[in-house]
Amino acid sequence: MSTPGLAASSYVGDEDRVGPAVASSRPMRVVVYYNGTFIHLRNGAHARMTSLLQYLVKAGYSITLFSFENHPTEPWTEAAQSAFKTAFPTVRLVLDTQTPVLRCLTFLKNALTSFMPARAHEIIAWRRRGASPNYEALVTEPGDAVWIVNYADGLTQLNGVPSVPIAVETHDIKSIQVAKKHGTPPLNLRSLLRMRSELGVLNCTAAIIAISPVEAGFFRAIVADPKVFYIPQYPPVTPLRRADRPQTGYRYDLVFVGSDMFQNARGLLAFFEANKTWLASLRIAAVGRVGENASVRAFAQGKPHIELLGFVDNLPAIYAASKAAISPVDGTGLKIKAVEALSQGRPVFASRHSMEGLPPGYEGCVFPIERSCIERVLLNNSELEAAQASALAYWESFAIAGDMTGFQDFLQRGMKVP
Repeated sequence: MSTPGLAASSYVGDEDRVGPAVASSRPMRVVVYYNGTFIHLRNGAHARMTSLLQYLVKAGYSITLFSFENHPTEPWTEAAQSAFKTAFPTVRLVLDTQTPVLRCLTFLKNALTSFMPARAHEIIAWRRRGASPNYEALVTEPGDAVWIVNYADGLTQLNGVPSVPIAVETHDIKSIQVAKKHGTPPLNLRSLLRMRSELGVLNCTAAIIAISPVEAGFFRAIVADPKVFYIPQYPPVTPLRRADRPQTGYRYDLVFVGSDMFQNARGLLAFFEANKTWLASLRIAAVGRVGENASVRAFAQGKPHIELLGFVDNLPAIYAASKAAISPVDGTGLKIKAVEALSQGRPVFASRHSMEGLPPGYEGCVFPIERSCIERVLLNNSELEAAQASALAYWESFAIAGDMTGFQDFLQRGMKVP
C-alpha cells in the first residue's frame, strides 16, 4: 500500500495497524527522524536509536521513520533497507535525497541560529519547496502526530520543522562533543557559537530526551521551556541475562568494545600508554572497529596480551569469556559500551566521564579505571563474583530509572486521537 505523494520505493511497512497504545479507531502516530541508517549497529548511537524504535513498536504506536538515503557514511543501501524491513516490518520508512540545496540551507540555519538563537523558531521553519518531496508529503499527512528528532542538529537538517509537538533525542551535548573531537576549548568562540545554536533550537521543542543525569541537569538549567526527560535506556524488548560462566576459565581479563568513533581510539590508547608498565600481566580484548584504527594497531603489534578481534557476531560469548570490561572514554552522554557490559553481568572499570553518565547506584560494579581497583577485583575471586552479580542487578534497575513514565505521558498527551 502506498501513501499519496510518497515514492513507492521510499517506504516499507504496514501503515494500517492498530496497536495497544490507545483504544481508538487507529493507533497514535509517531514520526522519527534519524539521518542515515543505523540498522548495522556500528556504534552506541545506532544502538540507542534501535532501542527507541523497539520501544515505540512494542508500545503500539503507528511509526514512520524519515531519513536521508545518501548519508555520506551510513547510506540507506538496498541491503540496509532490506535489513530494516526485516527488523521493523511494521515501521514505514520514508527516504529523501539530501541535495546540495538542502545542505546549504542547513549550513545557513546553523550559522544564523548561532548569532540569533532567539529567532531559532522561525529559522528552523524555513523550507525550500520541492527540495524534499517525500518529506513535504509526510508533514502534510492528516492526523495528529508527535515527532522525535535525533540530535539537536536534526532540527536544521530537516527541510522546515513541522508545527507539531517535537521531542529531541539529544544523545549528547553536541557542541561539547564536537569541541572534544577537534581538541578545541569549550570556551573557544566557535564552540560557544555552536552551543548558542544548539540551545537555541532545543528551546523551540516541546521536550528534550537526555541520556545521562549530568546532561539532564544541564538542559534543565539552561533551556527554558521544554520538558526534559532523563532516559538512560528504553525498556528492552527481551530481557538480557548474565553471560554464561566459561567452562574452561576466562580467556580475557578485560574487554573493550568500541566503534571507530574518535573517543574510543583516543581513550583506549591513553589507557594503554598510562598503564603499559604492568598491563602485560593481563589479557585484553578489543572488539569492534576501534581495532582498525592505525594507532591502536601499531600499539598492539608485538604485544600478545592484546587481541584486536574486530567485528564479532556473538558478542555475549566474548563477554562470557571476559572477567570485566573497561570504558576509558572521555566525552558526553551515556557510554553504551559500559551499559552493554553491565547487562551481561560484567563489572566495568571506567573513566570519570563514563561514570558521570550513569545513574546512581553503580558503586558495587563500576570502578575507577586504576591499577589498584583493577587488580583488587580481577585477582580476588570473591570480589569478582560480587562485582559481576552487582553489575546485573544494577543494569536491571535501569528499567525503573529516569523519567520513562513522564515520556510516555508526553507521547500520549501530545496527540489528539479522535
